[in-house]
Formats: sequence, C-alpha cells, structure tokens
Amino acid sequence: MTPDELAESYMAQDFEYWLNLMLDNVPDDIDQREGSVVYDALAPAAMVMAQQSLARANIIKQTYIRTAQDQFLDYRAEEHGTSRYAATRTEVKAKFLDSDGNSINNVQIGDQFASIGETPIFYTVQKINDDLTGELIADDPGTTANSYIGQILPVTSNDTLSWAEITEIVAPARDAETDDHLRDRLLKADDWIAYGGNITDYLAMLNKISEVGAGQVYPVWNGAGTVKLVIVDNNLMPASADLVKKVKNIIDPTDNESQGYGLAPIDHQVTVVAPTPLTVNIAATVNIDGTHGADIVKAKIKTAIDEYFKLLRQSWNTIDAKTGRGYSQTIYRSKILSQIMMVDGVVNASVPTLNGSDQDIALVFDNQTSQLPILGEVKLDG
Repeated sequence: MTPDELAESYMAQDFEYWLNLMLDNVPDDIDQREGSVVYDALAPAAMVMAQQSLARANIIKQTYIRTAQDQFLDYRAEEHGTSRYAATRTEVKAKFLDSDGNSINNVQIGDQFASIGETPIFYTVQKINDDLTGELIADDPGTTANSYIGQILPVTSNDTLSWAEITEIVAPARDAETDDHLRDRLLKADDWIAYGGNITDYLAMLNKISEVGAGQVYPVWNGAGTVKLVIVDNNLMPASADLVKKVKNIIDPTDNESQGYGLAPIDHQVTVVAPTPLTVNIAATVNIDGTHGADIVKAKIKTAIDEYFKLLRQSWNTIDAKTGRGYSQTIYRSKILSQIMMVDGVVNASVPTLNGSDQDIALVFDNQTSQLPILGEVKLDG
C-alpha cells in the first residue's frame, strides 16, 4: 500500500463508515433508526472517529515531500539543508527635482515616498548616487511594486522638492516561493550535488541572490578557469547593469578577481552578463466570426501570445533534455498558431511569420551569446 492509498483509506472512514460499523454490532431487535437511543448515543462517537480518520490522513500527507504543504513542507526543506525562498522587495531608481527642474541634494537616506493611487506603495531611500538620483526599496515584499514607474509623493517633509519620479526598476521583487516550486526543488535536489564550483554549485550561488530570477552557466567559456553567468531578474527579463554588477561582486568581486573573496572558488574568473534580447515580431492573418468584436479578439490574441513568450522565458534556463548539458530552446510557429486558435471568436488563422520569415526560430545559446525571447510587434490582418 502506498502512502497515497493509505491516506485515501483513512479519508474513506467518514461519519457513515464509523456509525454503520458500530450499528452492525448492535443486536437486530434493538431500534437503530435515526433518533433512537442507540443511534443518538453512537452518532457523536462516529463524528469524533471520522475527524480522527481525517487527521490521520493529513498526517500521512504532511509526512512526505510529495504531498506536504505550508509549514510542514518548510520543515522538510530544513531537513534537506534549504528553505523556502522568501518574498523580496522591489528596488527602484528615482530622480528628485526642484521647481526649476534641477536635481536637489537634500534628500536623505531613510526618507520615505509613496506612489500615487488608491493603494499607495511606500518606498524608503537606501542610497543617494553621485548624480543625485536615489535608490529606493519598497517597504512591503512581493511583486506589487514591480510595475510602477512614475510620480512619487514625499512622505518625509522636504520644502525644496517639487517633483519626484521613479525612472527605473533596478531589481524587480519576487513573491514567496510556492509549495509546488519548493517541492519540485526538493525532489530534484539529489539529481546533482553542488560542489567545488561545478555547474550546480553556481546555480546554487545564484539561487541565494534574491534579485536573480534565473540564470545560465557556461563553464570554461573563455579558457580554463573561466565561467560565464547569464542572469535575468525576477520578471525574467534581462538583468539591469546594477544587478549584473551586484551579482559579479557577490560571486567574484571585480577588485579581487579569481582570489576567492566571493562565492566562487579560488582561480575561477567569473563573468556576469545579461542575456541578449531577441525581439520577435509576429504577423498572421486571422478570421474572426461575426459575433465578436475584432479589436477585442485581437487584443486577446496578443495577450495569449505574450503568455506563450512568458512560458518560454520560464524555461529559458532549462538544461537541454537531449544532451543533459547546455541549453536549447525553439520558438515554434505552430505553438503560436495554437495560442491564436484557442482565443474565443477566432475561426481560422494562417501560420504566423516570425520576423518576416516562415521558419521557426532556434535561439542561440553558446559561449558568446545567450538569447532571451521578447515579444515585439504583433500584426494581425483580417
């Protein structure tokens, strides 16, 4: 009997099971109908026993990584030497101007600002740069602040300030790791052992840096002892220059390369870069039935294609299943066509072209270039 089967057998022991089991042991000449003395005496016990059966089923499920949830899964993670990835906070860059449009110099570390809107996002200044721009971090963890760029209002009083604006998302945040992601990570943890600067070791290093959403590792890319790390942020978009610099200094500080002052082993020279965006423009002819608005359907098609590209970026760092090493990814026109055809109101569509070509696009992953698919213009005729 498997743990799943054992848990299911406990779950089958409901109120009716226990009540009938006890009533079967009552002599036939005694009234057993609902409302009788015997029935009313046994029913509460049957309810308690049914609840205990559910509790036993839950204990079985929470015992194993495959079925454990929430804090029970957290405990299992600790037994494997890891923990759930916590939610992080969005890091942004902002400018502060006076009434003449000039940068002001009296914004201080610790000053607070808030976005505009019904539910403001609060930020705290962490650093003032030489150009008088500021680096701020969202007060609350999670991805809410990842998409806000625009005006912010001072919470800390500043008589000189006339205008403040977030101009760049430096490091998008991530939400707390889900049960499914943590479970998958734990079940795969024994596939490879992180040790001494092997590929798994470098992936483990990147996993410890909360601003990094995913990464690729290219060993010996430029000779013995060289390692290239290609990273994306938590939005699975190319890492900013600031994030690249931060990761470089954590793993192999620029001032002391190959000396072992970072996470990388001694004699490993680590290069950190962002992937090369590959913008893909899509064109297709779409036939829409007469009961749906063409503009609405086309907007839904673009959303569906964008979701497909998000899925591509989610698997961008997956090791090539055929070879067990390196990376491989192809943008298939047939899959884009499938996304188009699943939109309500579409009755037919041509196979789309990608960047003006009737060919699928195999992304380039080698020591010099690592491409990341980005959806460009979507042109829908018909």
